[in-house]
Amino acid sequence: MVSLQRIFILSVFHTLVAAGLDSNASTIRWVDCKDNVPSEAIFDSTGIDLDNLPSTLHCGQIDVPMDYAKPLSSNNTITLGLAMYRPKNPKGVIFYNPGGSDPAAVAAWDFALNQTDMFSGLETFDLMMMDVRGTYSSNQLNVSLDAFTTLFGSYPTTLEEFRVMQNASRNMAQSWIDSSSPPGIVQFVGTKEVVQDYERIRQALGYAKIDFIGASYGSFRAAQYAATFPAHVGRFVLDAVTPHGRSEFDKAQDAVAAINRGMLRVDAYCQQTVTCPFHSQGNGSVIKVFQQIVEAAKTTPLNFCINATSCEPIITSYDVRQAVFDSLSGIPDFPQIIQSLAEASEGNGTSYGGGSSDSILGVLAVPLECNDQGNSLTVIKSVLDELMFLDSQLHNFSYFQESLSAGLKNDITGIGMNNVWLLQLACSAWPFPPAPQQPLRLSSPMLLVTADFDADAPTEWTTFAWDQIPNSGLIVRHGDDHVSFQLQHQCSTTLTKEYLRTGALPSPGKLPLISVYAPRTERDAIYNPYSVPTEPSVNETSTCFDSCV
Repeated sequence: MVSLQRIFILSVFHTLVAAGLDSNASTIRWVDCKDNVPSEAIFDSTGIDLDNLPSTLHCGQIDVPMDYAKPLSSNNTITLGLAMYRPKNPKGVIFYNPGGSDPAAVAAWDFALNQTDMFSGLETFDLMMMDVRGTYSSNQLNVSLDAFTTLFGSYPTTLEEFRVMQNASRNMAQSWIDSSSPPGIVQFVGTKEVVQDYERIRQALGYAKIDFIGASYGSFRAAQYAATFPAHVGRFVLDAVTPHGRSEFDKAQDAVAAINRGMLRVDAYCQQTVTCPFHSQGNGSVIKVFQQIVEAAKTTPLNFCINATSCEPIITSYDVRQAVFDSLSGIPDFPQIIQSLAEASEGNGTSYGGGSSDSILGVLAVPLECNDQGNSLTVIKSVLDELMFLDSQLHNFSYFQESLSAGLKNDITGIGMNNVWLLQLACSAWPFPPAPQQPLRLSSPMLLVTADFDADAPTEWTTFAWDQIPNSGLIVRHGDDHVSFQLQHQCSTTLTKEYLRTGALPSPGKLPLISVYAPRTERDAIYNPYSVPTEPSVNETSTCFDSCV
């Protein structure tokens, strides 16, 4: 006879299995949010009554293995921080990853405190925002901006110059390894660990499936979660996609094309704006002026002025290229870009004197992404290792040089840089083997979103990813800016939220500023940068399809 106790134990076991839990499942410790306020670097708490926070704001911590190949233990544990917007009787849960090392938990604070409308229309869902491991409230790494800036400068064109860059990469990585804790953490902050973290949270929340908004590099993580845990995939949105399996060579060439389009959009703005100082010079005038400034600065640096009477000629050609490259990122300010060019054409390069826009917060993304796609080098322990190391160096340099040479031939701007090349150099001596990179074949229906003129995530990347997810729809926004979901007045955002609410892919159709494609169809060519209006009042709003309003 089977005992009642055994029946009870079996019943509990089958209940856990049905819920998708396992014996290693973690639990969330819910903590008082007033004692877990995001740092001042990413959140302004001025004027907020921390003793009277909204009931919808929940803050939590969860202990997970540092190395998932080993069990959770006292010397293999890190604590992750998360925040949630939690309504009564939620219809489901939406995970949100903003990409890179961007803070996520703070987004729950912003929404609960009505400081953003980015998630308006999704108030009936649990919204889960976890700072990915190695950042902010999730065991932040101790990274040095000084170590990273040694990689800035002209790209290497000889093997010797490449070796210098690799030494800088090696020193950078080692400095972060030495100063971060617990010991060994730097090796375990890649996407393969992050998706396991998400799974632990799903289990702890008790949801059979999760919905997901993966923006920018967050799309890379969302797709990896879908490949690793397909049974738990709900409604996934991949916005401004970073794809799996696209070669570094192809990604770099795509990035060159995206920067070209970004500068052509600045030029289009000038041609559509009579007050632009270069308007009368016709198409291409902005790029021509930029190239003239760059060329002149090679021999005579531009002035950096503290005030009207105190100027010093210290702004180099590289500074100009770096500053204009940075200005095309995110949500580019066309009038400011043109004003800076106009000032620089008169010898005043003050606008270009801020150096790279990379901050210590942005640099946190480097170890995260190097673990995904770095170039691991042989640890030298013998003569054979030395030979393998030198061969690896030569191979990596040849590959980089081939990519750089091809990209510069297609660069119509003269900027001559992109984040793919920078990441290749930053990761060129990464001491840990990166995760295997291969295309993901995902069968779950999803919604992919891209913008023709996104200078950060080339729209070609989303097209590449779309081919790997045949049951997914595609929204192409014929406009600027990185990550469409943050643009609340765009039709693409309306359609995205409707998909998250209902699970129904948007109906295919075309309007001047948006095209929607059904699964297994073919995308049209990328729009001409001059054919789309650049005025914010036109580009940020559009009449939506009847089915999405």
